[in-house]
Amino acid sequence: MAKVQHYRGLNTNLDNLYNDIKRLLQDQKELEIVSEYKGTVNAVPLRSIVAINKSLKVWVGSLREIHVSLTGYPNDYAVEVASGAWFGSLIWPGAVGLVVGGPVGLAAGVAVGGIMVYEFEKHVWQKVLEVIKKESETQPTIDSVEHHHDH
Repeated sequence: MAKVQHYRGLNTNLDNLYNDIKRLLQDQKELEIVSEYKGTVNAVPLRSIVAINKSLKVWVGSLREIHVSLTGYPNDYAVEVASGAWFGSLIWPGAVGLVVGGPVGLAAGVAVGGIMVYEFEKHVWQKVLEVIKKESETQPTIDSVEHHHDH
């Protein structure tokens, strides 16, 4: 799953935004940052970070990896959050799902350290918005944000 939000006219400190997202990923004990990129793509600045779930217990629907990318300039940039779930294609009732991931309905494995992909993405977006509000000269409004989804 991937979701992109495009921000205009906010004059945001993108280094601080990137560093706060990185800190959020580092704070999750099951996640390990496996790559970082700071450079340009097609002459546009890009900062990108990838973390994987190194937990030994894997649950159906739990986070396998997450990619966060910031592309653009302080007044015109996009944030993309893309993630993968373990056994995402097995999220259906039946024996295989239970064999692979245990009873998904029982708190979805959260109690045993499973980071559920939808919850974590929501958490990342909340953090992004919080930092944008803090690190921008102009506060975001509905007009300054465009949403794009890819399922």
